Amino acid sequence: MDKKQLRQARRRFEVLPGEGKRFSFSNLKEALIFYAFLLFVLVVLAQIAYHWLGDQFQTWRLGIIEAEPGLMQQQIAVTGVITRNETVVNAPVNGVILRLAALGERAPVGFELARIGQLSSAEFELLKETEENEVSRKLWGSIQQYWQQAFDAEKEPEITEEAGEDWIFSAVKIVTSPEAGFVSYYLDSWEKFNGPLYLTAKELETEPPTGRYTVEGELVEQGQPILKIVDNWRWYFNLVLPLHPGKTIRAMPEIALEFDLSPGEIIQGSLINSEVDEDLQEVRLTYEIERQLPGFDLARIAVATLLYEQKSGIIVPEEAVINRDHSTGVYVSQHGRIVFVPVTVVEKQDEYLMIEGIEPHSLIITRPDLVTEGQRLN
Repeated sequence: MDKKQLRQARRRFEVLPGEGKRFSFSNLKEALIFYAFLLFVLVVLAQIAYHWLGDQFQTWRLGIIEAEPGLMQQQIAVTGVITRNETVVNAPVNGVILRLAALGERAPVGFELARIGQLSSAEFELLKETEENEVSRKLWGSIQQYWQQAFDAEKEPEITEEAGEDWIFSAVKIVTSPEAGFVSYYLDSWEKFNGPLYLTAKELETEPPTGRYTVEGELVEQGQPILKIVDNWRWYFNLVLPLHPGKTIRAMPEIALEFDLSPGEIIQGSLINSEVDEDLQEVRLTYEIERQLPGFDLARIAVATLLYEQKSGIIVPEEAVINRDHSTGVYVSQHGRIVFVPVTVVEKQDEYLMIEGIEPHSLIITRPDLVTEGQRLN
């Protein structure tokens, strides 16, 4: 396109003057209505947020909770004595224990419990005096010879008669089980107590049972206890309680127990004996237990928690309950005003109390030091 044609094309376009934006009262009215409505909505939202956040903050600050019924397990920790049906097996001769049955082995009647290398009275008395002599060295040589033969043959040597001058034992005596049960080497002289045995806490502290283990290679005297057979079906827990809650617990034929021997494991005990001593203000109870716990066959003194009853009621944190003017109670928010409500403490467990005298769903203040009676919260 040449310059002449370009000039002609430009002449065809014409710039028209505009009228501009005129002021309008109707537009202003609409804008004011819109912004006023928007402001109203923001104010309402701010009010709602203020009250909601204020209530939430106040609930958090004062620890306000709603009183609801709950269950509290009645329990008491006690220290008691464990007794068992135990049969002590004594050494039939003077001698040395050459072999013992495996600890905890379930032994039927006639089961081999031990083998004892028999010694003459003279040899035995000499060995009791000292072990630093020729007889002692000869004794240990015989024991080692016996153990070596048993190890090499992977079975007990058949030695039942006198075995020459190098063999110090006159014979090997086999000890068998008189009844069924499991084998224990732990002896504490309490084996004679196979039923109820009641000791006070003071007696338990001043006269605790002491025991020892029988071991292979030990020198034993004829008639000396060397091991015992324990009834592996049942054992007994004997305890002494004050009259309260002792009488309540005594009325229950069974009870749940948790022993320190096995924390977290709940077992059942059946009441087989009970005594009430009004003079000493105590109740004595014996429970039969038909479930084994690890280590129960070694323990004599044990701590157990008795879980004996469940109660239903309002449960609150301990700090919510206060004493005021010789009255026990809690602060409650009623229609936004703080009111003191007297209550009765029924039970305590850990950091919680079960109370009576307050309506369910009441708003309880758990930080009573921050409020006063009659104070308004809103």
